Amino acid sequence: MKSIFKFTFIFILATQTLGCAVAVFSGAAATTAAVSADRRDLDTQLLDHEIEQSIARAIDNEASLFEQAHVNVVSYNRNVLLVGQATSEYVRNKILDIAGQNTDLKDIYNEITIEKPTSTAQRAKDAWLTTKVKTRMLADKELDGHQVKVFTENQQVFLMGLLTKREKKIAVTIARNMDGVDRVIDVIETNEQYANER
Repeated sequence: MKSIFKFTFIFILATQTLGCAVAVFSGAAATTAAVSADRRDLDTQLLDHEIEQSIARAIDNEASLFEQAHVNVVSYNRNVLLVGQATSEYVRNKILDIAGQNTDLKDIYNEITIEKPTSTAQRAKDAWLTTKVKTRMLADKELDGHQVKVFTENQQVFLMGLLTKREKKIAVTIARNMDGVDRVIDVIETNEQYANER
């Protein structure tokens, strides 16, 4: 049953990446290659997905938070990043408490700011910034861009991943030099054992 779930997870990733049903098999092959190249083992990748979904559902189910916050949950190697806006310190702490109830995570990085939620236009701009930063990383021959998770919120770029110190420096520099980026926050884990992979 577990192997079937893993295959289904990979297939879903492929279809989400592709955005449509056309050429889904070539998309699945490409996504399978990306999953297998990930420095996290497959079980950890699956767990990260489950952590994100579990915390996001718990926040959505809290009626008192409705329209009082805009929060994104990002998990990488069981480290959880909370990014977004809350209308008060109480709401911010409530979200942090909800996330902390998840027993699978290792650490929580709370980057929720106290301000009104961003607009749809700003979120679209953030998505475009993420695309530009990620594309630049994938094109850099000194960095395996597949190992860096990039997320942008209100023109602040957040970086997660498992990298060497040199790779981390390259990734941060790429993000900082991108037009439109106000700030770069990295929660990257470093380990020099990855230097032998390239």
